[in-house]
Amino acid sequence: MSDFFGDDFTAELKAYFLDSVTKEIDKFIDLTDEKLWRRILSEVSEQTRAWAVDAKTNEFLHLAAWLEGFDEKSRNLEGAAELIKALKTLKGYVEALGVEKADSADLATRFALNAQNLREILLLHCRFGSQEFAVPILSVIEISGRLPLYDLPEKKEGLLGVIPFRGEAVPVVNLQDHGFARMDADNFFYVICEEQGVRFSLQVTHTDDMISLKEADLQNFENQSSMMSANFVHQFFIKDRRSIMVLDLEKLVA
Repeated sequence: MSDFFGDDFTAELKAYFLDSVTKEIDKFIDLTDEKLWRRILSEVSEQTRAWAVDAKTNEFLHLAAWLEGFDEKSRNLEGAAELIKALKTLKGYVEALGVEKADSADLATRFALNAQNLREILLLHCRFGSQEFAVPILSVIEISGRLPLYDLPEKKEGLLGVIPFRGEAVPVVNLQDHGFARMDADNFFYVICEEQGVRFSLQVTHTDDMISLKEADLQNFENQSSMMSANFVHQFFIKDRRSIMVLDLEKLVA
C-alpha cells in the first residue's frame, strides 16, 4: 500500500472529520431557539446517522454508537435549552476525541446523554486555599499535577503565565486578579479547561468529587453583597451550609 495512506494521513483524516463535526454542531446551536428547536432536532437526528457512518470509518466506534442512539436519547427533550445542552455534550465529546486521539468506553461514559443529565449540571468542585468554586465538567480536559509555571514575555492582567501541557503553552488564569483572595502556597496543580476552542488552566490547591445539581439549585448573586464580585461569577449553590461559586467559563474566555 502507498505511504499516502500511512499513519500521518489517517490522523489527518480523523482530525478533519472531528473538526467538520464540531463546526456543524456550532451551526445547529446557533440556529436553535424556541420556535425552531423541533425542526432542528429532526435535522440533527438525520445528521447524526450520517456522522455515525463516518465515525465508524474513522475507527471512533464508541462515538458511532453514541450517534446511532441519538434518536432514542433525544425523545424526551423539552425545549431549545435541552437541545442546545445535548448538542454541547456531543461537541464536548468530539473535542475530547481531538485531544485524546482515540475513542474509549470511559470517554463515552463521561459524555453520556440522557434526559436526566440534560436537566442537571455536572460540576467539578475545586479549592483555591479556603475559597471554593466549581467548573462545568464538560469543559475540563484534565486535572494535572504540579507543573512549572513560566512568566509571559509581557505581564498581562488576568494571567499568571503559562504551563507546558501536551506540547502546548497553556495560559494560567490569575484568580487573584478576578477578586479571589491572595494566597501564598507552593503546592499548586492545574485544572486544564477548554471553552469555545480556547484552552486555559486554573490554578488550584485541591479538587473534590464531582457534584450533580439541578438548575433550580443555582442561585444568582443579585442582592448578595457579601459575595465576591467577578465578571465570570454570577451564580452559586449551597453545599453543607457553604456557598460555592460557579465559574462561567464562556464569560471568562470572552
